[in-house]
Amino acid sequence: MAGMPTHKVRNAHAMALLGLAKPSELGHLDADDECTDSAEGSCSLAALQTRSLVAHGVDVVPPPPSSAANSTGAPGLVHAMYTFGAVATSKTPLQDLSQPSRAFRGVRCYTETILSHATRQTDVATIFMGLSHPLVPTLALHWKKDSEYWPGAGRPDLPKHVDQGRVADIGLHNMKNYLERLADLHLQGMPAIKQRPFHFAYLFGFMAWGAYEKQQGWYTKKDMTMSEIMAAHLPGWNLVAQTQQDTLEAVDNIWLAQDTQSLDCVIAFEGTHTFAEFFGNLKSPKNGYCGFPGVHAGYADKLFWLMKYSMPKLRPFLSKCNKVSCTGHSLGGSLCEVFAACANSNRTNDKHYQLQMWTTGTPELMPKIEQLALSRHHK
Repeated sequence: MAGMPTHKVRNAHAMALLGLAKPSELGHLDADDECTDSAEGSCSLAALQTRSLVAHGVDVVPPPPSSAANSTGAPGLVHAMYTFGAVATSKTPLQDLSQPSRAFRGVRCYTETILSHATRQTDVATIFMGLSHPLVPTLALHWKKDSEYWPGAGRPDLPKHVDQGRVADIGLHNMKNYLERLADLHLQGMPAIKQRPFHFAYLFGFMAWGAYEKQQGWYTKKDMTMSEIMAAHLPGWNLVAQTQQDTLEAVDNIWLAQDTQSLDCVIAFEGTHTFAEFFGNLKSPKNGYCGFPGVHAGYADKLFWLMKYSMPKLRPFLSKCNKVSCTGHSLGGSLCEVFAACANSNRTNDKHYQLQMWTTGTPELMPKIEQLALSRHHK
């Protein structure tokens, strides 16, 4: 395959999806570089992606009835997801049923350190469950070396927990490693942090980090709240909504931030920070969530209760957003992925969809709010 003439391949990204290109041969794919159907005909890249997914054993779900997703009064969609160290979510890859390619926009990041040709240390959470990740562009973040990037449907099978020579490393799960590696991101020997979706991943990585309410800056050694983290690293973005839901295992925060220029919003889910919550994540897969089979029970249960009690408070704010993306670290990343899959499924008769759906309205600039008082985890 390495000697295949390039004129026989219509698109470098399609080559990657068909397994014909090495990671170092991949071009760049912006967050908005999606191939969509038009009145003139179907999208060839989307068709290639679908064909490749089927060839790799992915059951491509038929599209639900279409709706005017961008019009006022239509059900809200998740524009993109940006996750960091997310644990695999389901037996088969979650799909974006609002896209012809079935792939989500955004990027899923995981950290690994190449020790030798045959040995890699990898963020323990990303290889822990032996399940599949969603169909979304995938970025393996390396330190002081070229990172690896798979656009389009990404690599829902990576990192593989059964790979010989792959060593789980809990230290790599720290968001410090994600943010430092994104800041120094290189692809094919060239700096890449200013490209989409990597620029957005870097920005929203600070939201995923701050979603735990308070963090100690590794560069200042001082405690910083989410509000202080946003002020320092997300200029032009305001915190516009926050919910706190106290359960037996944790106090779960959901955050909503808005860009003051575009009026786009990002919803950030908090990750795991108690042992009770961690062991809750170890539940085995069950029947499914929002019509998707085999979704991990820990995430399905957590998202169900969050949507039941927190979503009614967030819904009025989401209706005032232009586009809505989501982000999260660890469990927060997994919740983002399941949330996005459900939102974009258009399964209006599903009880999980009904719990989390919102209706789009006219975008408007929302007032900045102060962060809520720190929860019992920080007292």
